[in-house]
Amino acid sequence: MSIRVQDLVYRYQDFELRVPALEFPSAALTTIVGPNGAGKTTFLKCLSGILPSPRGSVFVEGQDLATLPEAARARRLAYVPQEHSSAFNYAIIDFVLMGRTAYVPLFSTPSDDDTAAALEALDYVGLARYAGRAYSQLSSGERRLVLIARALAQNSDILVLDEPTTFLDPKHETGLMELVRKLAVEKKKTVLMTLHNLDMAVKYSDVLVFLKEGRVVSAGRPDETLSEELLERVYDIPMCILEHAGRKFIVK
Repeated sequence: MSIRVQDLVYRYQDFELRVPALEFPSAALTTIVGPNGAGKTTFLKCLSGILPSPRGSVFVEGQDLATLPEAARARRLAYVPQEHSSAFNYAIIDFVLMGRTAYVPLFSTPSDDDTAAALEALDYVGLARYAGRAYSQLSSGERRLVLIARALAQNSDILVLDEPTTFLDPKHETGLMELVRKLAVEKKKTVLMTLHNLDMAVKYSDVLVFLKEGRVVSAGRPDETLSEELLERVYDIPMCILEHAGRKFIVK
């Protein structure tokens, strides 16, 4: 399921995000990168409907996102925030079941099918054994996986993740990126995410979008777009690109 942007403008205080045209491919991992304050999270929230995009600016499979009812939007697109602190100490299975809200009729309780979908999502991220554990008992990395499981339980074709590896150690960062990559390859999810780790973005992404001061500087496949000139233009410091064992590494 593809997302297309056309004449997107979003303003607040002294910042303006402006994207004239951009398309995110289906069943692929697209990563938005750029310096702090570039508008990455704002862009992601506009794409997911968290922030109100103007009509006629964001399209999901040709449908205007701004005109979709909330439940219909949830069936197409799931959003995973950077971090989540719950006011209630839910059991993990109950927390993941919240992803089924768009499928549960008003004043009804989740069905056996909803519970099965939540357990399947937990199993996919490797946390099925924690289904009965309290949310507060999880580590930061485990909470990220539970948030992804909740998004998977929505059964949406588009998955949007905001800085999912923040504060994770190298092992858990790699594991999470492997999982996100698998979602695009195995489950054919259209995955959009923001990252600060350029090496991870280059290694795992099908498409990179470079954002600076609310504008798209470059977008395309890493092997086609990545250059030392582009990195210096976006980040305002010189960087070197080194190749080793078929991979590109960025040295600051």
